[in-house]
Amino acid sequence: MLSGLAAPEGSGMDTRDDAGYVPFGGGLLLQTADFFPPIVDDPYSFGQIAAANALSDIYAMGGEPLTAMNLVGFPCSLDLGVLREILAGGLSKIEESGARLCGGHSVDDREPKYGLSVTGFVEEDRIVRNAGARPGDALVLTKPLGFGILTTALKRDLLAEEEIGPAIAAAATLNRAARDAMLEVGPSAATDVTGYGLLGHLSEMLRASGAGAAVRRGAVPVWERAQRLAEEGCYPGGLKSNREYLEEEVRPEGVDEAAMLPLYDPQTSGGLLISVPAERADDLLAALKSRGVEWAAPIGEVTSGKGILVLP
Repeated sequence: MLSGLAAPEGSGMDTRDDAGYVPFGGGLLLQTADFFPPIVDDPYSFGQIAAANALSDIYAMGGEPLTAMNLVGFPCSLDLGVLREILAGGLSKIEESGARLCGGHSVDDREPKYGLSVTGFVEEDRIVRNAGARPGDALVLTKPLGFGILTTALKRDLLAEEEIGPAIAAAATLNRAARDAMLEVGPSAATDVTGYGLLGHLSEMLRASGAGAAVRRGAVPVWERAQRLAEEGCYPGGLKSNREYLEEEVRPEGVDEAAMLPLYDPQTSGGLLISVPAERADDLLAALKSRGVEWAAPIGEVTSGKGILVLP
């Protein structure tokens, strides 16, 4: 239904980049927006995660966040103290990023929603796009998968929030350190892993780059308990949609259907997926580790074929 809306060339929309961009001040002005309903019970943590998620689009393109504006939907019948905690959590991440909050907009809504519109900047010769991955590149992922599965389990009262503290902390962690490590080494391409899951965002990178990939399932970090919960049928509806959308592009070999589920999981504030020349992969992993990115792992390679091969 939306196919007639042309994506302007040279804005990032033509290759589904993480943020749009326009020339400005000798570089590129980056623009993104993202907001969604609560995925955890604690309003402060929700605010942190939502803000980190929106800021991630700027980091994925090698940029620096400059300004942010709150995007709020909130029921007038709900205690405003909840909204205060959400906004305080978001502000903590905006300030941590070095950006400046410049207001925002709120509407009365039946369900709380929160996120940010973020403006960033990157020097033109330092922009990192999702296009440019080359056969032979290593693929590095900087956060584990399965957060969407865990938060679905929260909603179904299958586990308590304190049981997934490390995953919540990771989702609230800015991708700034990963961005810094990426720029130090020099990537071919990058994107962040969010709603389309690892395989969905990898697919976008490969289409933009005219390449294929091989992913090693055993090398992909996944949050503890997420695999078992998915096998028991506890996963978000977006996971099923991602799997159906990608069924023609993904070829598992020696990997059963259950093991594939976390690869389709829609992440909130996931990590960066970085394509880097193979000879720089160890340098990237060392740079990530030195900056405290403890979850980073090499998960596969870019190939000259088409589609995504998933190996054990």
